[in-house]
Amino acid sequence: MPGDQIFAAAGPNSVFGALNNLVADYSSGTVNTAKAVSDAAALSTALNFVSQQRVVIDNSITQLTAASDAVSSEKTQLTSAQTNLMQADVAQVSTQLSLSETQQTALEDVISQLGSGSLFDKLPG
Repeated sequence: MPGDQIFAAAGPNSVFGALNNLVADYSSGTVNTAKAVSDAAALSTALNFVSQQRVVIDNSITQLTAASDAVSSEKTQLTSAQTNLMQADVAQVSTQLSLSETQQTALEDVISQLGSGSLFDKLPG
């Protein structure tokens, strides 16, 4: 929220308006006590509005800080993953992949040979 919407808000929430009214009350030479008390109460109302807006801003800052921390953590994890990928032994990973594919094919063959029934049906009786 822009500062002019907080300090120069329309109506009873205007801090500057309340301050200007108080200055006018005391700069005329004779003070209208009832008006000065009313303007001081208006200043108190305006300052309460500022405090409420501060809470909203503080909550927003807290949320932004949490989001920034999460992004920093994610960046660290991604950098670490990138480093691990760059350090991988391509030949070894390729060999492991080939072995895994061979094992998968062999397992699929065994499963298809079993067909219906159970493994115990295949044992010699």
